[in-house]
Amino acid sequence: MGNIGELLGSLTGLLFLLALLNYPVKWINKRWISKLPKTSNAKKRYMSIMKFLVQKHRFFAFGAVITLAVHLFLQLTYKWLSITGTITGGLMILTILLGGNLFFRHKGTRGLLFKAHRISALLTLVAFVVHSITGI
Repeated sequence: MGNIGELLGSLTGLLFLLALLNYPVKWINKRWISKLPKTSNAKKRYMSIMKFLVQKHRFFAFGAVITLAVHLFLQLTYKWLSITGTITGGLMILTILLGGNLFFRHKGTRGLLFKAHRISALLTLVAFVVHSITGI
C-alpha cells in the first residue's frame, strides 16, 4: 500500500503542477509569443498547448483534490499523518476553494481574491517541494 500512497501523492503533485502552469504559460505568451508573426509555427504550437492548459486548469485542480483525498485516506490508514503533507494539503484545499469561489461567484475579476488564490498556489508549491524532499 505504501507504493500506491506514493503514486497517488506523485499524481496529486503532477495534477497540481499542471494546474499551476496556467499563470506561466499566459505570462510567456504575453511577454514573447504574442509578438511573433501570426504565421509562425512556434506560435501555433504554443497557442495550442496554452489553450489546452488554460481550458483544463480547473479540471487539473479538481483532479488534484480528488487524488489528495485518496492519498490522505491511504496514508492515514496504512502509515502516518505527515506534518508537511497536512500543511501542503491544507494549502491546496485553500487554493482550490479560492479558485472555485472566483470561478462561480467572481468570474473575470482580478481583485484581492485572485491575488490570494495565486499566493496560496505558490505557497502550496513550496510546501509540496518541502513535503516531497523531507517526507515528514
